[in-house]
Amino acid sequence: MKRKIMVLVCTLFMLMFASQIVSAQGEYAFQYRIYKKGMRHPDVQVIQQALKKNGTFHFYKTTTYYGPITEQAVRDFQKKYNLLVDGITGKQTLGKMRELKLLPISQPNTNSSSNISRGQNRAQYGQALDWWTQVKGKEVKIGDVLKVQDFQTGKQFTVEVTYGTNHADVEALTAKDTEIMKEIWGGFSWERRPVLVYARDKVIAASMTNMPHAGLDWAAEGKTVSGRSGGYGRGYNLDKVKRNGMDGVVDLHFKNSTRHMDGKADPQHQQAIRKAAGLN
Repeated sequence: MKRKIMVLVCTLFMLMFASQIVSAQGEYAFQYRIYKKGMRHPDVQVIQQALKKNGTFHFYKTTTYYGPITEQAVRDFQKKYNLLVDGITGKQTLGKMRELKLLPISQPNTNSSSNISRGQNRAQYGQALDWWTQVKGKEVKIGDVLKVQDFQTGKQFTVEVTYGTNHADVEALTAKDTEIMKEIWGGFSWERRPVLVYARDKVIAASMTNMPHAGLDWAAEGKTVSGRSGGYGRGYNLDKVKRNGMDGVVDLHFKNSTRHMDGKADPQHQQAIRKAAGLN
């Protein structure tokens, strides 16, 4: 009799455990920890659809752009459920959406032919795409949020493209991303490191430094300020992403991109890009 009871208990436990696994695997997997105004990503459309179900998103169609309409809809949702009202979709807001069963059960498309990395799936090399003709304004645009992978360690972090003409100027999306970057570089550093940039459906070979410059986190973006980071002195405050543990921007270079100061290609960056593309 005892044996039968034990078998029954074990069976029930296994069924409960299995149902928990199915539930966890069935949740929609968001790529980023937070979503906010200015971002473009397929996950934004999922958020808009959830808000539409809840009656707080009133635009006639959903898109992949997190603009002022989405920000206001998120604020209305947060106010409705007594959450922190900031217009940013983060852990608390996504958690409430899951609780209300507003999010899809199925996972996003993970076609094996895609170059996009999720979890442990990582590309070995990136494409050496020309900054001027193939990347700038096409694969990488101002306002894009990019997943970046350090070529040597495999560690990943997220940045937002906030400025840049001769190359991309980016900022860590969150304070956690800044901490990951500091772990990789051993602090803030001008060291050029090969990286892989996940942009839309491509993995692009790039080179990056981790020395924030030309900005102050506490001051308003675009304001003329003194004592900008990196010894840049007085000038336009290049710091859009706030409370991310970083003052200003860091450099992200692609094939044939150049320095702002003299319009010339940086040999160390270009060498790192070739390494990330498997050409060295």
